[in-house]
Amino acid sequence: MSNNSVSRFWGVVAILGLTMPALLFLAYTMDEAGRQNPPIVPLFGLLAVAAMYVAVIRGPVGRGIGRMLEGGPVVDDQLSTRVNQLEAQNADLVYEQQRLMEVEERLDFAERLLAQRGAPITPRPPEVN
Repeated sequence: MSNNSVSRFWGVVAILGLTMPALLFLAYTMDEAGRQNPPIVPLFGLLAVAAMYVAVIRGPVGRGIGRMLEGGPVVDDQLSTRVNQLEAQNADLVYEQQRLMEVEERLDFAERLLAQRGAPITPRPPEVN
């Protein structure tokens, strides 16, 4: 399964997961409204659930589900900012690694030059005044 079809599958599951309880509550509320003489209380409950349902669907959850169903790329500003920061850190690390390799080469060269000299250099003891 491709990533796009997996996203669509979970989008449909999310829509059904949100819709089925709302429909069951609607059926229960309509049944209670038919039993009560003034159906005001069940209707207020129905309106409250409908308002919450619309708020969820029109809010960030609904937009996320819509993006999943569309299958398009998800754009996250914080994620793109973090990726840019990590790329900059990676560039700095590559630069520092190149500098370290250059220093190692210079050290190897200096060691070879010292090894080519015949006599070893012995350090002088410090002078005492």
